[in-house]
Amino acid sequence: MATENSRNNSIRVALIGTGYIADYHIDAVRSVPGAEVRAVCDLNRARAERFAATHGVPQAYASLDELLSKDRIDVIHVLTPPNAHLEAARSGLEAGVDALVEKPLCLTSDACLSLRELADRKHRALGTSHNFLFFPVYDQLIADLRVGRLGRVDHVDIVWNKPLAHLKGGPWSAWMLQHPQNILFEVAPHSFAHLIHLVGRPDRILVYPYDRIELPLGHTFYRQWEILSWTGERSARLRFSFVEGYPEHYIHVRGTQAVAHCDFETNTYLCLDHTPHGRDVDLFLTVAAASRRAVVQAAGTLAGVVLTKARLRKSGGPFQHSIARTVQSFYANRTGQMDERVSASIGEQVVSVAEWVAREADLPALTTKASRRSSTGAVPRPSVLVLGGTGFIGRALVRRLRQDGHHVRVLARDPKNCPQELQAPGIEVVRGDLTEIASIAAALPGIKTVYHLARGFGPTWPDYLKHDVEPTRAMVGLCLQHGITRFLYTSSIAIYYAGKRAGTITEETLPTPVLDSYARSKVENERNLLELYSQERLPVVIFRPGIVLGHGGCPLHWGVAGWPYPSVARLWGSGNNRLPIVLVDDCVDAMVRALSVAGIEGRSYNVVGPPMLTANEYLDALESRAGIKLRRIPTPSWRHFGEALAKWAVKRIGRDPNAQRPSYSEWEGRTFAATLDGGRAERELGWMPTRERATVIQEGIYVPVDEWFELRGSAGAARALDPPGGTKVAELARP
Repeated sequence: MATENSRNNSIRVALIGTGYIADYHIDAVRSVPGAEVRAVCDLNRARAERFAATHGVPQAYASLDELLSKDRIDVIHVLTPPNAHLEAARSGLEAGVDALVEKPLCLTSDACLSLRELADRKHRALGTSHNFLFFPVYDQLIADLRVGRLGRVDHVDIVWNKPLAHLKGGPWSAWMLQHPQNILFEVAPHSFAHLIHLVGRPDRILVYPYDRIELPLGHTFYRQWEILSWTGERSARLRFSFVEGYPEHYIHVRGTQAVAHCDFETNTYLCLDHTPHGRDVDLFLTVAAASRRAVVQAAGTLAGVVLTKARLRKSGGPFQHSIARTVQSFYANRTGQMDERVSASIGEQVVSVAEWVAREADLPALTTKASRRSSTGAVPRPSVLVLGGTGFIGRALVRRLRQDGHHVRVLARDPKNCPQELQAPGIEVVRGDLTEIASIAAALPGIKTVYHLARGFGPTWPDYLKHDVEPTRAMVGLCLQHGITRFLYTSSIAIYYAGKRAGTITEETLPTPVLDSYARSKVENERNLLELYSQERLPVVIFRPGIVLGHGGCPLHWGVAGWPYPSVARLWGSGNNRLPIVLVDDCVDAMVRALSVAGIEGRSYNVVGPPMLTANEYLDALESRAGIKLRRIPTPSWRHFGEALAKWAVKRIGRDPNAQRPSYSEWEGRTFAATLDGGRAERELGWMPTRERATVIQEGIYVPVDEWFELRGSAGAARALDPPGGTKVAELARP
């Protein structure tokens, strides 16, 4: 249980919330002498247990009250979504535990004040983590400001232009998307913290949110924000953009003596001031010196990444370094004066600015579109269960099943996150997960047919074994007990070697011996399913889809090319081999046809259309439709392999237990020099994939490009001219 915090050299720590930021915090805690993470807590017990097992944490809980009552904890790190910060921090402080809270400290300045007062009464330390205040390049900016190198500050630009992945693929139920103002408390605090730290709380603010969109669950989101503020005679401009584009995150400070540019994306800091020379020479020397410093800093960042991967340096990248220093500062000052950057005071000021911006934005009230479910009449019980029904192929499958009159049950980790199309009559969405066998058992009553499109996750084979292969075998055991009449499993053509030595690939072609963890899990699942078919007559049918394209898919498809960035396409080889493409509606047509065809148990089907497009032709169509020019790089297989081999070598030097030696055949197989044959599905299922090149281009490329790049109509222009009520464009020009 939580006892009197001794604040000695032995510090017992608990992490509350196991999202992505928890990985950074556990590494940061381990950099603090004497500190040890003894427990983790998450409302999702399975996720907490996975995190604990991965990181070697002794205890995992689903209840903070249970954790505090059973474990002796000195410090908690509150890493939950923002709306849960107050209660978690309050519970810890009440129990006599210090608390470090991820930004924002709370959702209202009143709540922040109440926490600060509680911490004072309990004589406990309360801090907040703003993850960019301890960045190395930001330290250099602060140092130059303090010694007066920039002179008197006139203006500050704080820019956060980064695509927000949630806007493309969800999860739509994420807290930051639930109301237009939530982004001001989720992402914007990074920049608000810099504003407070650099120039203080503003005296005046003007706010202009624009580029309004409607999200699949009916919520409104503004993708771009302009904020002008004044503190005394100093002005500041904050810009947020969450649209797709080249990422920018920087602070630019103009002073009377110099200008400074602190770039968090490139981890560089440049200060431009005058030399003693004439203007022309001064300009040359200033630019030359800045370029030299930028190159040196970039080389240092790259070297740091390599050394970290080789485990020759423990500090990690700049972001990890900043969080580690935040955590170290908190622990170093738990009994004394807290550094202003990690204090609860700056956390409260940041929240007060977020509240002010939200008021000035005059945002609409939260509304949610009404469900399209029918509320009258008896609803037939579902007879088809779909796992993975919220994914790209899964959604198309559910649509087709409903069109054919089937009533469908969809298993989803978070039913609230399901798109509107799955909230239609005849579709029942229930909470569950492939790894939670009890949820599978609860979903099976009344079910005759199971479609398994779910997949495992994790960087290593043991992860896939635990979260994909073993749960699939356990689920199939339940299906046999329930008398399922057909079990349809979605595998992948990734199990094959498809290089130039393969010739024509049919369903009888053996899997390649060397596979990545994803493909290996598919092979292992197929083997187990066919074994159960042989031994216990499991009515299994296996599908191996090719490169699936169509409505709802991402046009930057990794089967076509590698996409290190949205603007860069690294081709697998020359890009001149014809690809095994299949339209998503054709793919699910084959899967649904298999419901009514007798005698196909134990069979597998390559679901690919006739080869008609090369990667270069695909990219030509994508560029033409989107009106963009990609950086297209033909890359020989030996180069891909060489790069992978070098990365593996670095990891081996660092004794990374998860390092997996790459295979040349894996990279060469991605060129699709072989031909994949989908004739068996045509012969046995009566399947007829699209054979018209124009249709494949229209439905497989143009439609997803229009969706991804938002090219339909003039909606983008209309949104840009549609500010929320009470905000005028002219105000941006008013001092």
